[in-house]
Formats: sequence, structure tokens, C-alpha cells
Amino acid sequence: MEEKSEQLKLTKERWNWLRRLIGRNIIDSFQKTNQKNVEDQKEKTISEAEQIEEILEEANAYGLRGEVDEWAKKKMKKNPMLSEIDAYVLAYQEWVK
Repeated sequence: MEEKSEQLKLTKERWNWLRRLIGRNIIDSFQKTNQKNVEDQKEKTISEAEQIEEILEEANAYGLRGEVDEWAKKKMKKNPMLSEIDAYVLAYQEWVK
């Protein structure tokens, strides 16, 4: 149940992020850099990195940090369309059953 709620939370955050990007004015994207969107992307990157670290720390509690990290990196190499956070969530779910 926790895994589903974690996945739903991550999906909801991703959808909010996509809505912000889709909603911006197309002219801004071609003529100039929109500083607000650049700052939002930096915050998202930091937030995503923090989420990945939390996943790895949770896996470490089970003694599986290395396995989860390695599995996620292999999945990302196999499927470039898979986001980094999704790869780590899937790896965590695979190893911590």
C-alpha cells in the first residue's frame, strides 16, 4: 500500500510539473529564457535528487542500497524513455518485497 501511495505522489508531482511547462507562453520559449521556469526546473531537479536519495536510504535500511542503485541504472540504460525517479522507484519495488 505504501508503494502505491509513493508512486501516486510522484506521479502527481510530475503531472503538476508538466502542467506548469505546458501552460507557459510559446513565445517565451523561442525569444527569451523565462527565469521563473528555469528556477522551477532547478527546484524540480533538486527535489528529484532528494527523492532518489530517500529511496536509496530506505533501501539501505534493508541492506539493498547498492542493488537498488545498480538495478535502476541498468534499467535507465535499457530504456532511455524511463525517468530517473521512475527507475529508482521500480528498482526499490523489485528488490524490497
